[in-house]
Amino acid sequence: MENSEQTKIDISSLKPMKSGEPVDLKRFHNTQVVIENADAMQVPSGFTPKDASGKNIPQWVLKVSSPVLLSVGDGESKIEFRASELFNLTQDKEGKLLGYPTNKDSNLVKFMKDLGAASPGELKGKKAFVKFYEKDVGEGQTRGYLKFKY
Repeated sequence: MENSEQTKIDISSLKPMKSGEPVDLKRFHNTQVVIENADAMQVPSGFTPKDASGKNIPQWVLKVSSPVLLSVGDGESKIEFRASELFNLTQDKEGKLLGYPTNKDSNLVKFMKDLGAASPGELKGKKAFVKFYEKDVGEGQTRGYLKFKY
């Protein structure tokens, strides 16, 4: 510790201090929101064909998201919570985006049907309900997420 003073402290004198409350995302379960964004983007995937270098081609997905439901912190440490979901889109073996699946068992088709959207382009502005779910992250720990009910 250069250029700083060290002070010896008796740790038995330390007092308990309440830290920040954990974020309760469960409170947003069944909240109705208006879809703010529905955009096509590419994400890494281990399930797509490999390119010439042996790396998996990124997967095209439709990312659907709600407005910010909760913000914690300020500035660079600010964290925003919103409901979001990724739906796989259809692409060729080279990774060129072709369109969206029309199979009745497709999650995107089910979602669009529930919201009364004839195409992904009609999702923005539609009302949807938020679903809270927990995912096991190992060592007996879970993490909460927000997505959409359909």
